[in-house]
Amino acid sequence: MTGLNPAPLVIISAIYFYQNWFFFLYAASILQRPVKKRWIVLAFFINYALFVVCSILQLHLVINWLLVFTLQFIEIRCFFRCRLSDSFILALFSMIIGLSLNILFRCVLAAAFDLPLVSFSNNIRESTNLKQYPVGLGFLAAGLYFQIARHFDAHMDNPRVIFQDPARKRFLIQLCLAIYLYLVLNLLIYSVPGNILVLKLWGVKSCVFSLIGVYLAIRYAARISRLSQYRVLNREVREALKRKKKEELELSRIASTDPLTRCPNRQRAETVITRWLEAGKSFCLCFVDLNGLKRVNDTQGHELGDLYLLTVVQTLWGACRQDADALFRYGGDEFVLLFPDLPPAIIGSRMDRVNRSLRARSHMPGHPFDMSISYGLAQSGEYESADMLIKAADKRMYIDKENTERNRHGIRP
Repeated sequence: MTGLNPAPLVIISAIYFYQNWFFFLYAASILQRPVKKRWIVLAFFINYALFVVCSILQLHLVINWLLVFTLQFIEIRCFFRCRLSDSFILALFSMIIGLSLNILFRCVLAAAFDLPLVSFSNNIRESTNLKQYPVGLGFLAAGLYFQIARHFDAHMDNPRVIFQDPARKRFLIQLCLAIYLYLVLNLLIYSVPGNILVLKLWGVKSCVFSLIGVYLAIRYAARISRLSQYRVLNREVREALKRKKKEELELSRIASTDPLTRCPNRQRAETVITRWLEAGKSFCLCFVDLNGLKRVNDTQGHELGDLYLLTVVQTLWGACRQDADALFRYGGDEFVLLFPDLPPAIIGSRMDRVNRSLRARSHMPGHPFDMSISYGLAQSGEYESADMLIKAADKRMYIDKENTERNRHGIRP
């Protein structure tokens, strides 16, 4: 045995500082959280001290890497204040990259120079120990990866997406944990005496497959996470469109509905009449005017005037067929009714019943005023436009109103 040579430790420490520095910057990019540089320096001293102590105590490499993993997990958790699962998976990823490259370079160097794997054991006191070479190359390669990877958004987006998906994150943790334990078990080959090429090739294969497995797992999990996000986003967009359509329909209904009587308004009436005329639908239009509404408003107040309107609307609805006829408030005291496929004689009979009902309720409790309507009818087939049809019915309504006034005052035509 010889004394401990400090030169390799200084070189390896510089390389490990490089790897440690860019790993924490890499983790900060994934977590999208800042990390203080003095904490990275503190982590380097703690971690490298652990490496040196394990080497001096000649602990088995399995114990060495398990201790390093535990320490790095604690550091990530403390530095970033992130979730335990995030700390765990980042520590696993760091260990898989570092351990894979460490074993890979040990096996490649052992195969290239025809050396036994025991030459790369954890005993740094031996003058023939060559551990510093694969360890230095492994840390250097890992540092290069972490330095370069954090500058590629496409590469960094995959773990970020996974970290937002608990199901895919659990899958990745389970897979990475299995790969890490598999790599740790590969460290047992350094205890096998002899210069066996098969063991070296097995180590190379294990490292390459582990790195490829982690890469494919991250890509697969990220793709599934994005699909899940797209499904959620698609569902949210559909729900938003449904809400918007519902709101638009509600606004359209409000814009085309009279707030007092809840009947469709004049604009809606003209739209429906035009559509029915263009479709060639046969219907009869009844134009209704309330008699004496202005007098009730002026002498007894608008509250009773509104009651008059609502009473007439209720009575008119009673004269309509459900899901067939339509009632619109056309103006202040004017209403339009549409009766599809119903003869004018039957409609006139219905309006007469409405008048009898209103007169019967006049001067009853709650209705201290006269109530009646005047109406005029026009058949759809006789006119080309909604305006002409409405004007014809309106003209006949005024004739009916004049006749009603004459009869009311006992004047003969």
